[in-house]
Amino acid sequence: MQSSQTPTLIPLPFASGGGKNTIPEASQLPGNPGGASYTDGFPPATRTPLVAGGVPPAGLDMNGILYTITQSTRWSHAGGLYGFSSSFASDVNVGGYPNGAELISADLQGTWISISDNNTDNPDTGPGTKWVPGRAYGITSITGLTNANVTLTPTQAAKNKITLSGALTGNIQIIMPAWTREWVVINNATGNFTITARTAGGTGVVLAAGQQKVTGDGTNIVQLPESIAPATQSQHAPQMGQVAGVVGSARNVAMNVTAASASATLTADEIVVETALGGVRYCLPIFSKTINLATTGAGGMDTGSAPTSGYVALYAIYNPTTAASALLAVNATSAAAPNVYGGANMPGGYTASALVSVWPTNASKQFIVGAQQDRLVFFGFTSALTTSTQQASATSASIAAVVPANARQVQGYSVITANAAANLFFSVSGSSASVGGMQASVSTNQVNAGISSPFSNIPLVTPQTLFYTATASAGTMSFSIVVSGYSF
Repeated sequence: MQSSQTPTLIPLPFASGGGKNTIPEASQLPGNPGGASYTDGFPPATRTPLVAGGVPPAGLDMNGILYTITQSTRWSHAGGLYGFSSSFASDVNVGGYPNGAELISADLQGTWISISDNNTDNPDTGPGTKWVPGRAYGITSITGLTNANVTLTPTQAAKNKITLSGALTGNIQIIMPAWTREWVVINNATGNFTITARTAGGTGVVLAAGQQKVTGDGTNIVQLPESIAPATQSQHAPQMGQVAGVVGSARNVAMNVTAASASATLTADEIVVETALGGVRYCLPIFSKTINLATTGAGGMDTGSAPTSGYVALYAIYNPTTAASALLAVNATSAAAPNVYGGANMPGGYTASALVSVWPTNASKQFIVGAQQDRLVFFGFTSALTTSTQQASATSASIAAVVPANARQVQGYSVITANAAANLFFSVSGSSASVGGMQASVSTNQVNAGISSPFSNIPLVTPQTLFYTATASAGTMSFSIVVSGYSF
């Protein structure tokens, strides 16, 4: 067929203003031998010659038949659809709507598609298992939400966009049909509680404030990530890899331990966490969490117990589904801790993390006394080296007992003395080439005299290792390195 072959539109049903009978379903025999029915059509007598006892077809019945047919044709020509009819569906000659049938919704702003043969369910009132939305116009508004769950009617759920509002006084659920479709949900509710969109028999998702898409997979309500092209203009939505922020970036990180303890509280104005290096980033504002090394799980060790006289790395961890955050401690004594948690014991639901501290522990598996500001950790003066052996060239000294493998720079002081008048010299640096080093010298004519000098920002080119020189022109020399803090 071709578009030019469009049939003539029928503006008026046949015999609209004329006489006509309503055609019954049941046979009119034997009482009316010339009357038509949907069962018999015109009966045999109307096809028998009059001379042989036949009767003519009833003209009013013919008008009635053509009126009924052209009435439906006119409705279709005008683009009309039919709504659900319980009497039609339950008629023994129909037995319900077939799979694929499309009906107009009761509000006349959408359609329903049958997904079952012999379908007698009312699509506008439920239960919503044999009909699914076809086309729908408008927005469903659910207002007055407080602390009661709400089950959407099929008519409410048929709209592509749903708005939620109210002052929440408890966590609630919006129960949606188990359909395969997508909704745009706008959560305008207030109150420090959550709204979960789910199906009656499946799982769901917590709705964030504002507009979002949720998807029904036939069993559950899920929220799928959407891929977009890289942003090239300021008004474009960016990919997460384009979003500014480096894992572990933070402002005003602070942790103070005034007495050795298994517990401590770390605070920050905000912390950037990631699912992996270069992965999805989240910014955690107004962070204030307590860690207890005597427990495991969120707020404790990831597994096992804290090390004895070692180091623990602290991670800020985040669960994007519930928006929960916590601290997680990891034994960092034998190796440097990565910037994103890399162990196998992340608490359930937590997917993003960032290294925010590495702290020494004492013999009782407690945090030692100290203070942290951003990525600087300070503690009391602690001896890293004491020797009487002179070294004229840069010599390595392990400070693993004082700073962790994550330490990047150290601070402290050095002191050199001799038990005779002598020329004294020492240096402290980050490598055998004296990278980033400092030095001091003095000539003394007194016994047991010397010089002390502070150092800071000495780079640890080799992890947990300083390099030093120390010489005395006479007597027995004593040289010490004392550390009071590090950056990581």
